[in-house]
Amino acid sequence: MTTSAADHATILLRTAEAVLHFTGEPSSTALAEQLVRRIDAADEAVITAFLRHLLERFGPDEARLKAAVDAWQATPNAETAQALGDAAEASRQELFRVMNTAPGGIGCLLSLRTAAVQRRADHPELRPVERDLEHLLRSWFNRGFLELRRLDWETPAHILEKLIEYEAVHEISGWHDLRRRLEEDRRSFGFFHPSLPGEPIIFVEVALTSGMSRSIQNVLAPRDPAMTSVPDTAIFYSITNCQTGLRGISFGNFLIKQVTALLRAELPELETFATLSPIPGFGRWLADAEPAIDTSDQAAMERACARYLCVERRHGRPLDPVARFHLRNGARVERINWKGDTSAKGMAESHGLLVNYRYSGQDLEANHEALENDGVVIAAPEIIALLDDPGSVAAEPPPAG
Repeated sequence: MTTSAADHATILLRTAEAVLHFTGEPSSTALAEQLVRRIDAADEAVITAFLRHLLERFGPDEARLKAAVDAWQATPNAETAQALGDAAEASRQELFRVMNTAPGGIGCLLSLRTAAVQRRADHPELRPVERDLEHLLRSWFNRGFLELRRLDWETPAHILEKLIEYEAVHEISGWHDLRRRLEEDRRSFGFFHPSLPGEPIIFVEVALTSGMSRSIQNVLAPRDPAMTSVPDTAIFYSITNCQTGLRGISFGNFLIKQVTALLRAELPELETFATLSPIPGFGRWLADAEPAIDTSDQAAMERACARYLCVERRHGRPLDPVARFHLRNGARVERINWKGDTSAKGMAESHGLLVNYRYSGQDLEANHEALENDGVVIAAPEIIALLDDPGSVAAEPPPAG
């Protein structure tokens, strides 16, 4: 007799209920381990049904929550506020905490959040479950827990294979292509979490160059053995979040700062730290905002791109997701690069344009505060010169106070 997805999900439900029933006892950990194994083996339909059980059967205790609301309304103070917060917590959060103690638990929870993220469009009602997972994962993956490792040919092969698999910005076409990214004028780094020692969280790839790179073609080209110049610039050309379950959990400028500090210690001659970044939303925006533009007109395209990066906003922040990341980290828009990425992906996303965001030689915190507090994007003068109406764009952050 075939067991249906609903039946499998019910088995997961009963196991989860038992985990919470025996919380604090050795049997709870054993049941959590069993639950993790069953979730890992479940198919997509079973996971969807189980996520719905988590929503409907593992919410806050309504009677306790009502009593806490009444107590706070009668006596609004720190103690009743704390009790209200405790009562408002869904019981699934305690279930997730117990699951985290089981072998493979953290990976299972990342998979559950990945499943919830993937179902946003079709099952928006599952958002509370996703938010609870995000809340706990944000704490467990605090940036202070992450370990930075340089990757080279001594790195275990299974981790290098993951670099090839996960690379999301500029595809690695195999081991020969990977070798170029590990040569002496390149650096690749991975951030790892103690609970997932063999599973990378983030990959960062850096090119050591003379001057600021204008194109990814040059960055990825075979090394010229005749080049003898000492590099003075570190170009961050790929930052890849490997875990969909951690989407929306930003490690901010922590990862840029940590890699920068490591490079400065190794190579004190480096003067400039910048990115060579994609502009993933530009093509879609351009089709709507300026459908008649001649995409072969370099000057017109650079003006449109400067407007898109610096002026166009949603909720007060830049439209482009990569721009938001770097500008909120305190970088400035340094240069727009025509034909910076002529790959099929680069042409489809941004008509081949790339952008440099500069991190060195400025007050990153002041730039961050200018954007967050005043809505001001910091950009190089040559970028500002491309704008018809600079509006909230400046070469320097406004004075504090």
